[in-house]
Amino acid sequence: MSTTTTLHCDTTRGYSACASSLITDGLTVQEARKIAAAHGWRHAAGRDYCPGCSGTRMRPRVILAADPQPPAMRPAAERLQAASGLLLAHSNRATGGIWRPNRTPLVLRQLPGVEFVTGGDHDSECVARTGPAGNEQAAADAAYIALVDPNAGRAVAGVLHEAFEHVHLERGLVATSLEQACVDLADELLKPKGEQ
Repeated sequence: MSTTTTLHCDTTRGYSACASSLITDGLTVQEARKIAAAHGWRHAAGRDYCPGCSGTRMRPRVILAADPQPPAMRPAAERLQAASGLLLAHSNRATGGIWRPNRTPLVLRQLPGVEFVTGGDHDSECVARTGPAGNEQAAADAAYIALVDPNAGRAVAGVLHEAFEHVHLERGLVATSLEQACVDLADELLKPKGEQ
């Protein structure tokens, strides 16, 4: 059985956080920090910073595991950090503005309209088409998609990051029901969704 201690970069900028981490074979955090210092990491004011965030020119080594752990087997703090970063990245790339469910008017030749979600400036961009106008399920899907717009995504990413910081400071202990709820949410977000 081997023991590892993982250091995570504590740099945050607004809604984003650095996703860098370093897995060491240190038995204690102090040993891990000594190993990390040899790889360009810096520890200051109770926080750890990766080489890129430390202002050093040292390039970190990247080690790929031959048999990576499934997401649910990774420590809770890693899952929270990964889910927060994933959600934030998707929120920042999505169409901006407030999303609203909408319905196209009847078009020429009396073709039925369409249920969809708009976003962007002045609701000018179609975010998603959910089905024909008047279809109850299509309308419910459009309302749900609009509810979870990028602003909501960024707020949820902030909650996940806050939970990550608490769990990280407690050395991986998920101590409250709110933290456990955040871990459960992170696990759902990290499940493969068949992205294209």
